[in-house]
Amino acid sequence: MTRIEPSPSPIIAIPPPTLLQEIRTSKLRPFGPVLSGIDKQTRPGQLYVSTIGLEDDEHDLTFHGGIDKAIHQYCLDHYSFWADRFPSPEVRARFVPGGFGENLVADGWDERTVCIGDWVRIGTPGSLRTGGSNGCLLEVSLPRQPCFKLNQRFGIKNFAPLTHQEAKTGWYYRVVEEGWIQEGMEIRVVRRRHPRWSIERLHHYVHRDKTDLAVTQHLMAMEVLGDECRDVFIDRWRTHQEKEAAAKRPPETWRKFRVASHSAETPRIVRLELKAVRPSAPSSPPRAILPGSHALLKLPTGLRRAYSIVQGHMDRFTLGVALDESSRGGSSYIHQSLKPGDMVSVADITQGLPIDKMASHHIFIAGGIGITALLAMIKRLKDTNQDYHLHYAVRTATDVAFKPLLAELEPHITIYDKSQGQRLDMTEILQHRIWNSHVYVCGPQRMIDAVVQTATAVDMAPSEVHYELFQGDTTGDPFTVEVISPDRKAEELQVGAEKSLLEVVRDAGFEIGSSCEVGNCGACRVRVRCGRVQHRGTALTESEQRSEMLACVSRGIGHIVVEVGE
Repeated sequence: MTRIEPSPSPIIAIPPPTLLQEIRTSKLRPFGPVLSGIDKQTRPGQLYVSTIGLEDDEHDLTFHGGIDKAIHQYCLDHYSFWADRFPSPEVRARFVPGGFGENLVADGWDERTVCIGDWVRIGTPGSLRTGGSNGCLLEVSLPRQPCFKLNQRFGIKNFAPLTHQEAKTGWYYRVVEEGWIQEGMEIRVVRRRHPRWSIERLHHYVHRDKTDLAVTQHLMAMEVLGDECRDVFIDRWRTHQEKEAAAKRPPETWRKFRVASHSAETPRIVRLELKAVRPSAPSSPPRAILPGSHALLKLPTGLRRAYSIVQGHMDRFTLGVALDESSRGGSSYIHQSLKPGDMVSVADITQGLPIDKMASHHIFIAGGIGITALLAMIKRLKDTNQDYHLHYAVRTATDVAFKPLLAELEPHITIYDKSQGQRLDMTEILQHRIWNSHVYVCGPQRMIDAVVQTATAVDMAPSEVHYELFQGDTTGDPFTVEVISPDRKAEELQVGAEKSLLEVVRDAGFEIGSSCEVGNCGACRVRVRCGRVQHRGTALTESEQRSEMLACVSRGIGHIVVEVGE
């Protein structure tokens, strides 16, 4: 790997010593719908600092605590900044010391003056001794990455991302030398290893500038940087390498999988387990699949269909495929002809429905086979101690799919059996939602439409509603398209009523990528030079629709001109 050195930045002066004004700890307690240690209380007198933090301080280890997050410090001066930013009396009153769940309260130091790798001594003024009654020695390990709990804490939606933007999150320490500390002790930087890497500068490259490869390489090699943050840069570099490799390959790369098992999950759903013919090397374990992802399959018949991934990793995963009553050959082939040992091809696996990390509560609404798109998402929330509830509508009890996985998610599940007269009441669910809830829906189009309409009626913001189609409508009025490509002469094509733009452009030999092919992922987006478009699918924002369209489901009106292959 060729090393690139980042551009130099100014050396940051060591801040003068400050005084420890408060020490705070807490037990895990109910905090809204979850357990949290954010509600820390002052602890007078001496407290012992061990390698896992302060005595009697409990951490939710899903997001906080551990060697790299033993102690959290926050700048006292920031509270007046936030109080001025949110001046309503009710909110302003919440911005008091301890509000960010910090262990150490002190003023004078902030994210501009504290650097990664700083050795910080807490002890009696005028002495540099540490250990035992002399105090402790800490090392700055990470910027804090506030989660949705801060939104709940201050009653401000999306407050946590604002703390990133302003670089006012505080920072974590790991413990170099254990010892006793108490309020009134001196806090002093006794060693600075990375004088150009303040917490504020690090925030910039974690959250804003994600394209500087020199910085990415530099930080992924910085051993003193805690794993949570260093992994961000390692993943970023890996993604860059994968994109470079992909750019050198043909637009579509298919990977061979064998059908490991094929069984009836319900009378209408087949459970399909696929195993890679060439698995990952032992030295490089298979990557995890992001919750809410789908795989584009090419069947032995040549048909291409996208299906949601229920569980698994890149070398072996499970799909649920419902027999579509109006099947165009995909689901009927899988149900009736595909068998264990058969080969299928799989294109890139793509996330279509991500989890909103700033929500305090997550409402899932599934209809029939739509459950397959949501199960991995809900499992991730359960594993990270977040709050959720699943509302699952089926025709009869025999249509409930993946019962063992659902059992793991209890008791936060309600199943509605239509044959028993049980109905899912959208208004009741959304009108009485927990504050800062987000809703995710996957099912028939009429269900998605009902959720979107109801959410609007009960004053949910569009950004709080997430949905995924599992069947895209590609048909419509015929139109003509002029296709412009850097590799060949422009060509005018006819798109028939039963054909998609994606199919016609591909059949003409133009290179165009795709993944879900139902309008969820955006992999097939093309630039529109001129003409009117009937937009379908969920992958493009309103502003993006002004200049782009989804080739898999959207259609031109009359005549359009598009660019492909760039």
